[in-house]
Amino acid sequence: MRFRVVRDDEAKGSYTYPNTSEDKDFKDVLKNKLDIRSHSALREAEYAFTALRQTELAEGKGPTGNHDAAHLKALHGYIFQDVYEWAGHTRNESPVVDGQRVEPVGGLSKGDTTFLHGSRIEMGLNEALRPARDDQGLRAATPEQFAEKAAHVLSELNYVHAFREGNGRANEALVVSLGRTYGHDIDLTVITKPRMIEASIETTNDPSSPAMKHLIQDAMDPNRREAIRSAMSDLEQAGEKPFEHNIRTARPGEVIEGQVLGHDNRVASLVTDRGIVAVDRADLPERMPPDDEEVKFTARSDFKTLGRPEQVQDAQSQPGQQKAQEPQSQHINAELKAIEAQQFVDRQRNRDQDDRER
Repeated sequence: MRFRVVRDDEAKGSYTYPNTSEDKDFKDVLKNKLDIRSHSALREAEYAFTALRQTELAEGKGPTGNHDAAHLKALHGYIFQDVYEWAGHTRNESPVVDGQRVEPVGGLSKGDTTFLHGSRIEMGLNEALRPARDDQGLRAATPEQFAEKAAHVLSELNYVHAFREGNGRANEALVVSLGRTYGHDIDLTVITKPRMIEASIETTNDPSSPAMKHLIQDAMDPNRREAIRSAMSDLEQAGEKPFEHNIRTARPGEVIEGQVLGHDNRVASLVTDRGIVAVDRADLPERMPPDDEEVKFTARSDFKTLGRPEQVQDAQSQPGQQKAQEPQSQHINAELKAIEAQQFVDRQRNRDQDDRER
């Protein structure tokens, strides 16, 4: 079905309910299929319904496509089908909401960030999804090259901000699907809201910034994911909420300075001026500094292996140890899946709040 942009005098509807209270919780609430009139209640209901749909997407259900604008709209429509009539419609369209057609949404901003004007969304999506059309290039790409292409897609989609609500979830679903198609597991459950916001802002202000590429690499590389999950665990043990922090892994050649938050024989996490940085344990001295002292070093690891060489060698020199650990592997895998599932829940609840604030 082809949608047209209607004239102002034809569009009489609104995306939001009339304001009947000065309470912010009841002002400018999006019209929804559940007829919920407060932001707090809608946020909880939206989370419940969209989390279910996102779980289905992770299981391989839901719409498939060519990672184009139509595919993005289909994913948005699938995720939000239980909550909004206009699910799957971009801001430049005029869907019917609560029986009336609404005007296209032109300007949209959050804080100091202004997103692409609604009248240019079609052009913006075409440019954002250009790397996704390069089938040959994607198949031949190294993991680093693929991360760069996927980062371009995600950062440009974030700037386009095609939908009235729910951009983050739809954009990320498309990028995860793109990775799955070309043999890359992109697990964004390890990416926190502050990290995503910072990367989006950096790449909007400076398209040459590697921030989003590094984010995608952290989500793709199993060892980097392990390091971030370990840092999240360290934060929880310190009484902090991990998803409220900017957490990333170190890059080779990067100078790191901060206090050690936690460590094991494979990875360590440090509190720095720019957030929590997860590092390869091999980059730190064998004798760790006291908790109240700062450590400064240059990261060397590319995360292809983790841990100090002598620790790896010691483990390999004890054949009985590997056999003793094998019966525990299923238990460890089950624990890892449980951690990943909980991180998915926590992150999506956090993401729902972020989308609504935009």
